[in-house]
Amino acid sequence: MSKAKPEIKTIAVMRFSALGDVAMTVPVLKRVLDENPGLEIIMVSDSRLEGIFSGIGRLTFAGYDLKGKYKGIRGIYRIYDHLNTHYEFQAVADLHGVLRTHLVRFLLWIAGKQFAFIHKGRLEKKALIRVDDKILKPLPHSTERYAEVFRKLDFKVSSANYYTLGKGQYSQWFDKASNLSEPIHIGFAPFARHAAKMYNLDRFKEVIKYFDRERYRIHLFGGTRAEQLVIKQWEKDFKFVVPSTLGTGFKSELEMMRKLKVMVSMDSANMHLASLVDVPVISIWGPTHPYAGFYGFNQDPANAIQADLSCRPCSVFGNKNCWRGDHACMQEISAERVIKQVKKIIGE
Repeated sequence: MSKAKPEIKTIAVMRFSALGDVAMTVPVLKRVLDENPGLEIIMVSDSRLEGIFSGIGRLTFAGYDLKGKYKGIRGIYRIYDHLNTHYEFQAVADLHGVLRTHLVRFLLWIAGKQFAFIHKGRLEKKALIRVDDKILKPLPHSTERYAEVFRKLDFKVSSANYYTLGKGQYSQWFDKASNLSEPIHIGFAPFARHAAKMYNLDRFKEVIKYFDRERYRIHLFGGTRAEQLVIKQWEKDFKFVVPSTLGTGFKSELEMMRKLKVMVSMDSANMHLASLVDVPVISIWGPTHPYAGFYGFNQDPANAIQADLSCRPCSVFGNKNCWRGDHACMQEISAERVIKQVKKIIGE
């Protein structure tokens, strides 16, 4: 007679990098918690990302510094040991599916935990980006792949209408949107982790220049030291830029994003962060494609600006050089096209 599985009251959920992928776990976790009353979640991630999960009831954040104490093989064992020693849980949902999480999950399985892990669809993604005979079709969104992991553990998770964090109490601007005396706040995030995914910065400045006038307030977003140096220079170049509060943490950044009428970004983390607070995002796509499943959650597909080229997409993550050598997928997108889409959303 087989032994019955223990009831799952608390589950450890693992997802480390990248920032955008971690951000996309939020609407799924909120749906899981809402549809499974009494369940507790321990969110296991990079310690720097705690602010993304702020305010979610029945969720405890377990953060690990992957560049410090929890780096490498020894760090993997330390993550396992800390989780197994400091937290009570019955199952593990691996939303990452990389060597680190495979090993942590294996150790926890030996310790008696149930588990399920993500199916990344690598073969169908390869078919999407290959040079010849592409199969150009929408693949499951990352949030749906995450949801499926919980279903494997017999949790109820709906496929649609995931929650965003909402605009909340931080912005009263939306209550006054019809008042023409109030400035319109627009966010611009010109950077991406990989250079191939970035729109030409001079052309991006043309877009910002159009909106650098009294009616608007411009917010600039970037993360690395090099990006912040560019932002500081642009704050000098444009008159109506709101001084950046970068470096104050993700919670503060999300609060600032709530003020936006629209965000203009690359296929990048800021697209996903703005999506969490239900801000429309105009995203500029080059070597990557929304069909790969990484489009901003609940975003209108019409706001994805892309060049119609047979060579696209050529990369899932944008970490490959252009095999044509001309980066036409970005070069063929004019500043005027981006401006037109922003004007459409703000009603100009």
